[in-house]
Amino acid sequence: MSEEIFKVIIAGCTDTGLRRNHNEDHIGFNQDLGIAVLADGMGGHQAGEIASHMAVESVLENLQSVADGENSRSITGSQLLEYVSNTISYSNSKIFQAAEALDEHKGMGTTLVAAIVQGSQIYAGHVGDSRLYLFRDTSLKRITKDHSLVQDLVDRGFYTEEEARMASVGHIVTRALGTKAEVEVDTIQHDLADGDLLLLCSDGLSDMVADWLIEETLRERGAELAKTASKLIELANRNGGKDNISVILVQVQEVST
Repeated sequence: MSEEIFKVIIAGCTDTGLRRNHNEDHIGFNQDLGIAVLADGMGGHQAGEIASHMAVESVLENLQSVADGENSRSITGSQLLEYVSNTISYSNSKIFQAAEALDEHKGMGTTLVAAIVQGSQIYAGHVGDSRLYLFRDTSLKRITKDHSLVQDLVDRGFYTEEEARMASVGHIVTRALGTKAEVEVDTIQHDLADGDLLLLCSDGLSDMVADWLIEETLRERGAELAKTASKLIELANRNGGKDNISVILVQVQEVST
């Protein structure tokens, strides 16, 4: 990998919300290595909570091993992107096997979005409808596409993005970790610029808070990322808090080399 030219600051928090009795979301990050992972679990008997914890811990551990390993400086961008994909696929296998082993865990699964900053690039992978956004200058842009029924309907022209937010379509993900023996992982490589802010979030935020309001909140943020993450969760709860809510913010700042 190339010499790291960005300092990374990460803050994250997760909240049960107002309607659920326990939190099936899970987050993890390593600020020193520029890694962030977020998952939103599903399944009865708290199996969703098990799936999300398994996913985050597995993916975080494997990404840390490659970022902190002896070969980290020689690995290419395309190899790292492939490693991200393989790491998420490996996590899928572990969750699927765990789901098959116990009747009370059958059908458990989780969404996942993971990102790692290396050099002047971000490498990310995702499955499901947990999202990755890029906030640059004063504008917010979503850089993942949901794996969901609603997104499929938008892609086919049945709804605009705004209409889809108001539609009474069941909230159904079309891909998740752990529900099948194999899963297709979408990966993204994106250039970074000084001052960029990355937002990873579960649908507990994106369903409750419109993108324009997320953008406005990030535009008005102070110096403390943790307060901004808490503010986003507060907004989701103020708008109904129908689901668990998770947020990770990743700030990148250029350093002189």
